[in-house]
Amino acid sequence: MGFKQMACATLVLAAMAAPAVAGEGKISGDVFGDMYWFAANHDSTLEDQSGLWFRRINLSYDYKYSPTYSARVRFEALSPGDFSADSMVPYMKDAWVKWSSGTHGIILGLQQTPLSNLVETVWGYRSIERGPGDLHGFGGSRDIGFGAQGTVGANQLFGYHLLFGNGGGTKAEDNSKKKLMLALSVKPTDELVLEVYGDYEDRIDEADRKTMQVFAGYMASRFRAGVQYTRQDRNEPADEDLELPIISGFVAANLSEKMWLFGRVDHLTEPNPQGDKIAYVPMDTGSAPTYVVGGLDWTLHEEKNDAGKLIADVHLMPNVEAVFYDEPEAGGSAPDTDVIPRVTFQFRF
Repeated sequence: MGFKQMACATLVLAAMAAPAVAGEGKISGDVFGDMYWFAANHDSTLEDQSGLWFRRINLSYDYKYSPTYSARVRFEALSPGDFSADSMVPYMKDAWVKWSSGTHGIILGLQQTPLSNLVETVWGYRSIERGPGDLHGFGGSRDIGFGAQGTVGANQLFGYHLLFGNGGGTKAEDNSKKKLMLALSVKPTDELVLEVYGDYEDRIDEADRKTMQVFAGYMASRFRAGVQYTRQDRNEPADEDLELPIISGFVAANLSEKMWLFGRVDHLTEPNPQGDKIAYVPMDTGSAPTYVVGGLDWTLHEEKNDAGKLIADVHLMPNVEAVFYDEPEAGGSAPDTDVIPRVTFQFRF
């Protein structure tokens, strides 16, 4: 970390530690990573790689000015997921202010996108892996822009999440192009939720992208499950246009007071041309991949407040990731299967 970055981080942490006078502030953190081993891989240069990395280190400060206005600042750092020797460098993950009225909110700034918000809430294991759309490069979890989200109807039956953003994720804006994202949901019962999502991204050189997604999730106290279909259409001015579909499903079941079992499968029916850029689990770009992960979640420690709300916990999650490949359309043998045993750890406060 350079001197300027260190000085900035020090000033921010000092401000966060200052006592709240006019409103109400809270510091929270979320850290997770893996002890990993690339036991087998389609890329021989990665096979037998092993180590320990932090996939996310988040430090957040939430401030509530009043019942109407609130704000969040979140810094994030992570180990490089491309096996480079680069150091972890903190960057801004969230920076927004929100106006709320009833069940509706308007948000301005760097904020969460609608693509994986509900999906990852039901999945519940962001520490294991990102949502399918985010993992396979269909869109990021954050963007800078103007958003609105809320619920309407009796028992908050219908939900919406709209974001008009730059389309560059956490990066600074460098062009006039924009991205429009919208998710609409319905919750017919306390456990069941259905959502449709769509976005349109106006990109430079007419390389525009459109994404559509349908998701059905079930979330009870001892069991969660979800299925989704996502497709992205990519304009490729210098080549044939691409249609990339994902079919995905997951389950998570409570085995005991401190133990959960989870599993997930993502299948792409076409090769992902940016598959080798996927952090922590790079995939072959010439064959359609099927990503599989399964494991156990063991709660080592948890703390709750007087109201019974969870405020801190520690988890250890032994799991295995695997990527199976179809035979290339151009012919030849399918790439070797990727097998990555991991022990994932997470602590939150």
